[in-house]
Amino acid sequence: MTDKGHVLLADDNKLVVKVTSSILEQAGYKVDVAWDGIEAAIKAYSLLPDLVILDIEMPKIKGYQVCRLLKEDPFTSWMPIIMLTGREQQSDKFWGMKTGADAFITKGFEPEHLLHKTEQLLSDSESGQEARDLSRRRKKDISEEYIINKITDLLDNKLFETTILNDIAALSSSLQDFSETVNSVFEFLDKLFNYNAGSLLLLQESEIYLFANQESSEETLDTVMEETLDIATGYAWEKKDPRLIDRKLINEEKIVDASEERQEKLSFIHIPLTAHKMVFGVLVIAGPPTPAFRRDAPGILNLIASELIMIFDNARLYEDAKRMAVTDGLTRIYNHRFFQELFEKEYKRSDRYNTMFSLIMLDIDFFKRVNDTYGHLYGDEILKEIANIIKGCLRTMDIVARYGGEEFAILLPETDLDSGIQTAERIRRAVETHEFYTAEGENVKVTVSQGVTCYPSSGIEKRSDIVAKADTALYEAKESNRNCVRFRE
Repeated sequence: MTDKGHVLLADDNKLVVKVTSSILEQAGYKVDVAWDGIEAAIKAYSLLPDLVILDIEMPKIKGYQVCRLLKEDPFTSWMPIIMLTGREQQSDKFWGMKTGADAFITKGFEPEHLLHKTEQLLSDSESGQEARDLSRRRKKDISEEYIINKITDLLDNKLFETTILNDIAALSSSLQDFSETVNSVFEFLDKLFNYNAGSLLLLQESEIYLFANQESSEETLDTVMEETLDIATGYAWEKKDPRLIDRKLINEEKIVDASEERQEKLSFIHIPLTAHKMVFGVLVIAGPPTPAFRRDAPGILNLIASELIMIFDNARLYEDAKRMAVTDGLTRIYNHRFFQELFEKEYKRSDRYNTMFSLIMLDIDFFKRVNDTYGHLYGDEILKEIANIIKGCLRTMDIVARYGGEEFAILLPETDLDSGIQTAERIRRAVETHEFYTAEGENVKVTVSQGVTCYPSSGIEKRSDIVAKADTALYEAKESNRNCVRFRE
């Protein structure tokens, strides 16, 4: 039979190996076998098969680790990998795909299923023929020590990435003045790689923040600013006269005369900052034109890009809230007036970009009874706790406001009706199971009713129609013995 391809099968179960090898060989494949994870990795490097089948549970190292090792190395990353396990668990599939596996098959499979998946992956991998040929021209013998060292390096890199993400997550949890946030981010980047200066341009506001990480002259910062404005034009931003840009200098003590500056040519890297499918800013880093900077800085920035976006987006919202006094003094969430402004923006954005959002109107059940029984001061504590519970059930992009009295409004951008109902139900359960105590230690039962609607939907001609729909659904919830969620399509 014609050789259809070379398969490496790694499994420590002799029966599985015998059956699987027979299926593949009868179909025309050449099969090599490895009995543990180390042997599988060594043979993958030395034989460079067309496809690898890895058992998840193997001696020495698991199939997950072999898969990650092969997929992270350009020498073997082109290799299609099927993960094979005897456990029908969703977590196996999740981690298999996380490590880069191309397919996942549970033992006990039908032969046709294995052969179909094998043929499909080999056909799909033809696009990587150039990388495969290059690896085979450079084929070399691999030792067990080499494999162990490679895995150790991978673990070290993952630990490094995890540490960075944990550190920046701590930074993202703090609300600061926007300039302080920019300063904190640039100082954080200084711990990760060497660079000279940085900038952050906010496109809509036409504001630029310039940060001198090392002693830099005004002329150097002018160069960084000009480069930043040029980069921004690549994101549909109309370049403005630099004199019309609100320029803010941070870390001014590092600014020196040009004669005192250590002159060197600068290399620039950048990432766009995107929220709600729109670029709201550009972050630019200027560093030395060294291989280390060009290698490390882009990788780290891409690793933390989503966290940086969240940090700056949150800081912008926080800054706006301070300027406009948008928060409710009691609950520390947005007040009714600012909610209406955000609601109007989301409504217009939805029309302009053909997106959807959901609105939840929430009312605390029998709140008057709580006030009458325990007093208004305790009622205020209930309101504050409810606000915190709601926030804990929402995403960063979601908006919650005190709408009036014991009523809250929740705006969920990019959310359809089903997802909006799920969020409302999550909030309802969180309130129902929360233990509210008086100063005397009495446990008070508190529940909420909610009405949900979504936009776009039928019968809506203006923004107030959306609120009317959600209010109608809320009324139905309160008429249905409360502590429930109702919706209007």
